[in-house]
Amino acid sequence: MICKKLEACLDGEMSGKSLKQCDNIRNECIVSSDNRSQVKCEEKKKKYIFENTRRRHVVSYKMDGGVIVTDKNVPENTSKCDYLFAVGDEEKTAILTELKGTDVPKSLEQIKGTLMLYQDFFSKFEHVYGRIVVSSSTPNLKATASYVNLERMLRKKYEGNIKIFERQKREKDIDLDKQN
Repeated sequence: MICKKLEACLDGEMSGKSLKQCDNIRNECIVSSDNRSQVKCEEKKKKYIFENTRRRHVVSYKMDGGVIVTDKNVPENTSKCDYLFAVGDEEKTAILTELKGTDVPKSLEQIKGTLMLYQDFFSKFEHVYGRIVVSSSTPNLKATASYVNLERMLRKKYEGNIKIFERQKREKDIDLDKQN
């Protein structure tokens, strides 16, 4: 199941009116939806913490297994990232997050795959960022075609960037645009 109501869901969450009819019967998509100071995602000792210093509304979505569930209608190799943080009301920002063991090239593919699946949705954001947290040391991928293409897409089309971190990252909203 690939949710077709993500945009309506986000609009509802931002306005305080949750969507009544959800594509995900178990409703396991939304992890949190409020203006808390820290929003995090974690898996197997990898963690990304978004510090919401401006206290804007943030909706945290579980993408893999929530918004996108592999079933008979979704090919098993469909690329999708782990989490999406949708930030703000007027000026929307998206942070696509992948928590990965060691296969960093695969994580680049997963972020790009999510962007491609929901390109109309992400086109409504002022900024879209990609964040990858790996369990091993971060390899130097900046010269690879997959990294360069994703970085170019995020920078030119979405006014964002891609960053790769080791094990854990705490990042403030005001630092998203900064280079490492």
